[in-house]
Amino acid sequence: MNAQSEGPQAVELEVERVVEAARDALTDEMISRLSSSAGDAVELMDQVTRSGLGKAIPALAQMVHNGDLDRLGQLARVYSSAQDSLSDEMIGRLSEAIGEGLSLLDQVNRAGLDRAIPAIAEMVNNGDLNRLVKLARVYGSAEDALTDEMIGRLTETVGTGLSLLDRFNRGGADRVIAMLEHLEGSGALERLASTVPKLEERLSFVQDVLASIDRAVEVNRQAPPATGGISGLWQMLRDPETQETLRFMLTVGKELRRGLMKK
Repeated sequence: MNAQSEGPQAVELEVERVVEAARDALTDEMISRLSSSAGDAVELMDQVTRSGLGKAIPALAQMVHNGDLDRLGQLARVYSSAQDSLSDEMIGRLSEAIGEGLSLLDQVNRAGLDRAIPAIAEMVNNGDLNRLVKLARVYGSAEDALTDEMIGRLTETVGTGLSLLDRFNRGGADRVIAMLEHLEGSGALERLASTVPKLEERLSFVQDVLASIDRAVEVNRQAPPATGGISGLWQMLRDPETQETLRFMLTVGKELRRGLMKK
């Protein structure tokens, strides 16, 4: 019996000693911090109770089981790292870009460009948009290749062409067009078009004749003067080329006479 009563007394004595040792070890600063921590913990528990965060414990437990809470923690770390790496200049540029994007969206909305989206989609489907892009590239390449001298010559050519058109308009171009329409209506224009190749051949023949006359004149200038007399005439008539020439001239005379007699 005495042994059993001595056991609890020994335990109580040990507890009192531990309490006394802890009391002796605690300083006023430690007691103040423990009191502050205990007060904060009690206040936190009170806020949790009043805000109803106890209802969120099952959802938090589910997020812990399926790993969503870990993913949220990693996302928070990524966001924190991005926030730490962003400088004031980068933040300013991002803010400016976001502002310009919102302004562009507002302008698109107010301009009614949403109605052009079906047409743009159709151009994408049939390849017209790609062709427009290629055309823009060709135009850009041509613009880059043009020098100041080429641009000056092109401008001069365009100006000359416009001046010529203006002079043609003021010189009675409408009357020329009316005359061409009349010729087209009467069939004369078609006949003229069919006659042009023949006329070109005749003009070529006339040009050859005139060239032959010019050569003959040059040869006669360089030839010695005729001796005269029957003997000279007889010598000339004996020449086969002279005979061919006389026959040709007689044939031409005959054809001219027949043509004139028909008229």
